[in-house]
Amino acid sequence: MTVPTVVVAGVGRFGALHARVWAEAGARLVGLVDPDTARLTEMAQAHRVDETDNALAPLLDRVRPDVVVIASDEASHVGLAVTALESGCHVFVEKPLALSSTDAWRIADTAAAHRRQVVAGHISRFTAPMARMRAGIEGGAVGTLCALRLRRDFSRAWYLSFGDRVHPVWESCIHDIDLAISFVRTPVRRVVAMCSGAAGAAAPSVVSALLEFDNGVTATVESAWLVPATAPGTLDDGPLTLDGAIVGEVEVLGLAGMFKQRLVSDALVEWTGAGVQVPDMSLWPEEDGVVGGALRREVGYALAVFAGRRDPDLMPVEEACWGVAAAEAVVESLRTGLPVEPARR
Repeated sequence: MTVPTVVVAGVGRFGALHARVWAEAGARLVGLVDPDTARLTEMAQAHRVDETDNALAPLLDRVRPDVVVIASDEASHVGLAVTALESGCHVFVEKPLALSSTDAWRIADTAAAHRRQVVAGHISRFTAPMARMRAGIEGGAVGTLCALRLRRDFSRAWYLSFGDRVHPVWESCIHDIDLAISFVRTPVRRVVAMCSGAAGAAAPSVVSALLEFDNGVTATVESAWLVPATAPGTLDDGPLTLDGAIVGEVEVLGLAGMFKQRLVSDALVEWTGAGVQVPDMSLWPEEDGVVGGALRREVGYALAVFAGRRDPDLMPVEEACWGVAAAEAVVESLRTGLPVEPARR
């Protein structure tokens, strides 16, 4: 694979960002897929792409790319991924890999059968602080790992806008479930979760879950889509703008030490006529005219894996499957009020 060819399936806000980043990373965009024909035309003109389609399979027959990047709605991930893999393409699929453990393992098995690679787009793994934490854990800096605490809160307006498109566990908690797995590197064996009745009909937007891993490490995962509009914005400008905020923390507790990091740093604060901003500098900041940060590192990693230049060690597909199984168990525990054991192979 010299200059890898890429098709992007799903060209909404995040798909448009992916199209830009993959091109900036050295790939050649050869096709775009989306059910919205007007959006397809707009994006094809912006990226000078000749081939577009409302469906993936006929486009793959025409262009035969090396890679398919899936940034479409969550429910479509499994069908698009399987189609791409069966056509001989490597696949990058935005989180979550799938909405059920059965579908997640179907993607993994299809990739193995066709000797293709799958990288799940869990961007938090590729932020510099989380990478340093993982290296510290693996290097013994905190001694025996005992527990993790992870919290991620989103703007209330985001829940009202798109947060209920799927169960919020798949939008918010899945990030921190995956981070916990990346630190522990074993499956989750038991989950118990609850939601706050104070949020009324939007109760699933306020979730607390306790995860127990196979090696006995525990992790608390909390998420609330209740950050008020008065909070300082974190993603209000840049290559992908979202009017609102992400507020969160990660703690790693071991017998010999502890790590603690805010997910969105407040090292840079801007007080201007537009109000107070705390711009995120880790996810996809624009640097010297190109998109950098965790998203660029994630895409660079995926390209290296697809080209065979490195092993799929930072985001193994089996760990993405463990995350889907754990998130599935959280949703079931919220439904029943009981502890749930995530599905196993």
